[in-house]
Amino acid sequence: MGPLGRLAFFLLFVGAGLLVAGIVTSIVLLGTGGVKEAPAAGQLIWIQGISQLLMFLLPALLFAWLFEGRASTYFQTEIKQWQAFPVLLAILLIIIAIPMIDFLTTWNESLHLPESMSQWEASMRAKQVQSQELMSGFLSLPGVGYMLLNLLMLAAIPAICEEFGFRGVIQKTLVGWFRNPHVAIVVTAAVFSLTHFEMFYFVPRFVLGICLGYIYYYTRTIWASVLAHFTNNAIIVVMYYISASNGLGIDPQHLQIPHPALFGAISLILTTIVIFFIAKIGAKNQKKSLD
Repeated sequence: MGPLGRLAFFLLFVGAGLLVAGIVTSIVLLGTGGVKEAPAAGQLIWIQGISQLLMFLLPALLFAWLFEGRASTYFQTEIKQWQAFPVLLAILLIIIAIPMIDFLTTWNESLHLPESMSQWEASMRAKQVQSQELMSGFLSLPGVGYMLLNLLMLAAIPAICEEFGFRGVIQKTLVGWFRNPHVAIVVTAAVFSLTHFEMFYFVPRFVLGICLGYIYYYTRTIWASVLAHFTNNAIIVVMYYISASNGLGIDPQHLQIPHPALFGAISLILTTIVIFFIAKIGAKNQKKSLD
């Protein structure tokens, strides 16, 4: 079966996972007071994690089993000795990219649609603010226990599920279709950002998706992009916890770094250099394996 047929099957699996996630959510809400009552934050965090598993990870594993036979081989889950250093570089890359992502976040949020689309823009902004306030409520819950729960449900599980789905299935399939990894990485990053339904955060998430795409492609192990993605999420979780615990009032998604354009440009240059080094190490070891 060709790449388009495979993608169609994967989307079918994702749709089925979305349906099951909706049913599970309804059961949980009805079993804890019904949909008329606002569910507790802890319940919503669990729903978020379970939904990710059903919508991305299980469809990805089913896809790999159906078309490749072994998920471990398809997703390249083994980390060989030479891959250890690139994996560490991938984690460093995400940290280095923070000023760039922060600058792009501020820039993207400052954009406006044409006047004729002002009502649509207002609606999208309102939904994004509501989503961010809900997430901020999760992340600001007091206590180490909630922080650890957030690290699991809002950092680790999304990182695993989204990387297996987007980079492991969609990007890898598109590489086979386009015969050009760069196009596949960019297209996958665009889909990754669009599916979060936050148009005024599209650009920074798109750039993050490109970084994760190159990490997966050049390291040739899914765990590199998973760990990088987790690092990005975990930094936000921990910063929210520290801010809430000490009353600092810091918004980790709007760091207000001084001289944002300058530090953003430096961050872009350093991020590009790290990607180059990861690619060089990957190419060197691929050549060795062919010799």
